[in-house]
Amino acid sequence: MLPAELEAATRELAGKIARYGLSAIGAGKRAFYQQINMEDFQALNYATEVISLNTTTSDAQEGIRAFLEKREPSWLDN
Repeated sequence: MLPAELEAATRELAGKIARYGLSAIGAGKRAFYQQINMEDFQALNYATEVISLNTTTSDAQEGIRAFLEKREPSWLDN
């Protein structure tokens, strides 16, 4: 991949990530790093807990509503 192609791909990926709520991105990053040294089963249980807790946030509820209403979400923490 040429440097210009890599930069374009990186910007495209960053743009996709930036569309999501900051709290969800932060929670995902924290969960990822917490799981690095866990055994598979322990990591799966941890991920299940994190996902369950995240679904109770205002942004998660907004994301679900926006999906059902077929519209772009309006994140509260952006």
